[in-house]
Amino acid sequence: MNRMTRDQLITRFQLSNFSRVSSDFSSLAPFTSSAVLIPLVVRNDQINIILTKRTSHLRHHPNQISFPGGKADIDDSSLMYTALRENYEELGIGETQVDIFGNLPNLQTITGFDIKPFIGFIDSSARFCPNPHEVADIIELPLAQVLESEAHFTLRVPRKNSSHLVYFKPTGGWPIWGATAAIIEQLRLVFH
Repeated sequence: MNRMTRDQLITRFQLSNFSRVSSDFSSLAPFTSSAVLIPLVVRNDQINIILTKRTSHLRHHPNQISFPGGKADIDDSSLMYTALRENYEELGIGETQVDIFGNLPNLQTITGFDIKPFIGFIDSSARFCPNPHEVADIIELPLAQVLESEAHFTLRVPRKNSSHLVYFKPTGGWPIWGATAAIIEQLRLVFH
């Protein structure tokens, strides 16, 4: 993984058989349709993954580590557009600076979201302009570090007269859990 180029990663991703990370929250339906972008960037011949730390005052998932994304607006033409729009709103990176090359299976969350994860490369010359109302910090980690770590665990969490598995993935010293951890684990399974 350390020596993989951008083109090799894209080819390997597109040839992958997806193993699905469990997320059966059907008892919590209906779900809110949403999308995230798994942004990658090449720096110094290394592929990095971009995450954000959400601000503390947000209604949904305050202070959590996440990918840029959110719920679909009625005017969004597609879930890919939702992911690109949210990426622009949160990080200030326009859609012309993002090359989406694939997506992962939808992931349903304990909080009632049905998330479509898209994956793409951000132009390495793009300048991040985080929205201070949504993003407290931008986290950039080597993709190899994130994907080579098999360290993850699940906990059963009670919700609405039932219990559900929630993913936790300690990565690079950041407390990553919930949908973001499950998406990272899904991505790890693609490459292993």
